[in-house]
Amino acid sequence: MPAWVSIIRFVSQKQLLVDRTYLTPLRCDGAHSICFNCKKRDLDCSFLLLAPSSRLSTIATSPEQTTEDSETHAPATPRTPYQIQVFRASPPSSPSSTPKSPISSKPASASPTETDVQPLKLYPSIRFDVWKRCREQLPVSLQFLLDHYEVSTALTLATDDPAKYAWQAYIPELVYNHGFLIHNVLSIASLHLGSLYKNKDKKFRMRIMADNQINRALTEFRPRLEDVSEKNATALFACATMTALYYFRTSALDIEETLASVPLNSIAPPSEIVDRVLRSIISVFWGLRGTLVILNPGWEWITGSKLSPMCTRPWWPQSRFPAGDRAMEEDRRLCKLESLWIRPGQDYESHFDMLSESLHYLRDTFALTSQLTVPGTGHPSGNIVSYSSDDTTVGLLRDRGAIFLWPVRISRGMISLIQQKNREALVLVAHYAILLGRVRNVWWLDGLGSAMMMAVACALSREDWYLIQWPAKVVGIDLDASIPQQSPKEEGKVVIPMPL
Repeated sequence: MPAWVSIIRFVSQKQLLVDRTYLTPLRCDGAHSICFNCKKRDLDCSFLLLAPSSRLSTIATSPEQTTEDSETHAPATPRTPYQIQVFRASPPSSPSSTPKSPISSKPASASPTETDVQPLKLYPSIRFDVWKRCREQLPVSLQFLLDHYEVSTALTLATDDPAKYAWQAYIPELVYNHGFLIHNVLSIASLHLGSLYKNKDKKFRMRIMADNQINRALTEFRPRLEDVSEKNATALFACATMTALYYFRTSALDIEETLASVPLNSIAPPSEIVDRVLRSIISVFWGLRGTLVILNPGWEWITGSKLSPMCTRPWWPQSRFPAGDRAMEEDRRLCKLESLWIRPGQDYESHFDMLSESLHYLRDTFALTSQLTVPGTGHPSGNIVSYSSDDTTVGLLRDRGAIFLWPVRISRGMISLIQQKNREALVLVAHYAILLGRVRNVWWLDGLGSAMMMAVACALSREDWYLIQWPAKVVGIDLDASIPQQSPKEEGKVVIPMPL
């Protein structure tokens, strides 16, 4: 081959190589902050075009340097007063320096334009407002009650997490769709806040506010009872439940206030006082039974909703029996009460069947409660509350809902007997007060057991006090010291037999 041909081929191949080199797009080699390829050709690095310079390291790294070299050698002099490494696995360090947080490592003299973008800080006070859609519709004087309900009151209405969630998160959703519920929420929050106040004036204002709100709620609640449907069943049940809670708390307060108004030198409470305290007891029973008005037609809808944890107890023992020696002794005491209306020589009366049925339900409620106080039975522990099962030490009750079984199951006729001050019916109420009095650390049940006991004592004649001496002792009531009575010097004084 001629020499000139070889020269031409060599020149052509060289030119082709050069053309390909300049026609092929340069690729960034990924070195921070300016790649070697771009720096060598004095080009704008594509890496810098994609990311802000304030987020990049200012240490130039050549492709010949290995990762190991970059970690062991001291970095070059930076172009800016500080370094922020955000794309490296670990920041470069020197033996005399300690790595700092990439966000917090700023000099005190750096100006806002020289510093990096600050991260968003979410403070605890910045949270999702579940009442946002309802808050603006209320006057400012009531809006604080919504906050108190959410962060405090709702958590006291249940002990297990699913029920707490229903009270805290699902109730606001129901309120938005059923406006009358907002009055129930405000009423319960007012009562709870009033129970926390020490100042009497503040307590009184909260009570007035609670009464006003519950009256508005009931005004809108009652007409809706005529048409319980899938759309309103859960809202009506929530309203009925909060109304019952209202009566639990206010009944104890009303009985205490009413008895405090009786003059100290009175021989016995006036009849209007007795009627008033009995109405307070009846309101507790009607409040609980109000939930049945909704549950009976709307059971499927309510148990299929987020309110299900409030009303379903599939784990309760189906076979009820007194658990333990103490429970068996109490059951024997209850069983003997039937002799008050069924005994030799006693003529049968129509209300005896109602009394016997109510006594059966009372024994069943005592038995269930005793079963739920036995430790290690495998029952869920999410509903546990403090409970004095032996009247001396405080134990645990696995579900306080068990104590509400009796008022829900008794008949309307039984409630009428209580209103009529029937002796046997009042005695059963006094024994039921034991269960309420044993519950501890529940603000809306605080004092209800002892208040109910004193109301019964006022309605009974002093000759019949011996029938309630045991329940009075259990709840810690001294009848002679708590109820107005005749002076010992007066004739006609009745001696109350002490329990054996």
